[in-house]
Amino acid sequence: MSRILFCEDDPAIHKLIRAAMRNTPHEITVAENGSEGLRLAKELHPAVVFSDVSMPVMDGFQLADALRADPELAGIPIIFITASVQRASIEEALRRGATRVIGKPFTVAQLRELVAEFA
Repeated sequence: MSRILFCEDDPAIHKLIRAAMRNTPHEITVAENGSEGLRLAKELHPAVVFSDVSMPVMDGFQLADALRADPELAGIPIIFITASVQRASIEEALRRGATRVIGKPFTVAQLRELVAEFA
């Protein structure tokens, strides 16, 4: 069983994540923003972090910067979830430490494939 951390502020996406991860062997935790996500990452040391780019309090880029700056968390794969799939946005996400970028809306199958690959 792997721990997976999702940082997402949209309640509809929370429901999709929980539905997609139902009946999987993974422990799923959902944070409402990047600040909460950073706290939970320090506490849980997840196998992978999925993070929305645009969130209140601390956005996904700031979260990625903080994770990459912490030697204990720097190696955790980060998968950005974003509605902006323009080339410049994807390049910025990769520059900020993303392992992968997935666009919104995404499917349950896409999410499960990424979880299988990284968790």
